[in-house]
Amino acid sequence: MFLGLLETEDPRAAAMYTPKQAEQWPLDPMVAAPVFRRAGIPGAGGYATARAMAVFYQMMAQGGAWNGVRTVSPRMIDYVTRDFTGDLVDDYTGYPMHRGLGPFSRGQTGHPGLGAIGHPRTFGHSGVGTSYCWADPESGVSFAYITNNRIPDPWHSKRLDLVANFVHSAILPR
Repeated sequence: MFLGLLETEDPRAAAMYTPKQAEQWPLDPMVAAPVFRRAGIPGAGGYATARAMAVFYQMMAQGGAWNGVRTVSPRMIDYVTRDFTGDLVDDYTGYPMHRGLGPFSRGQTGHPGLGAIGHPRTFGHSGVGTSYCWADPESGVSFAYITNNRIPDPWHSKRLDLVANFVHSAILPR
């Protein structure tokens, strides 16, 4: 997992594509530029495998520890994943964002990509039309879905909500 990709890791990074039409999948030139990959831009500069993201969220679901190593305190996890914005509608997206200090919170009324049936304490973050990673601290499950094509909303959020619901339905008590 990197915030700003090291040059030595370039061969491992997937190219990003933005579908325009059924037959066109052009390379996204901005994110392919080495200067962009190295910058560590907040909200667009993270690079990781799905496994690394699932482990990161698993550490957060377990209160800040992974394999017996504490990275942050449970209190810090509770603080950064708290729903600070509630049902306030975001001007850009047009729906409540349920923002913590970084991750989104599913909250009581939901957040696109975290699943309609997830526990209200479920938290996570999306990647611009490409991915969603989250943790449900009540079940202890973490999840990462990563692609290399930028699909705009509303389809991006709808597909990831559907995928999240599949995962939540598999972990809900019977």
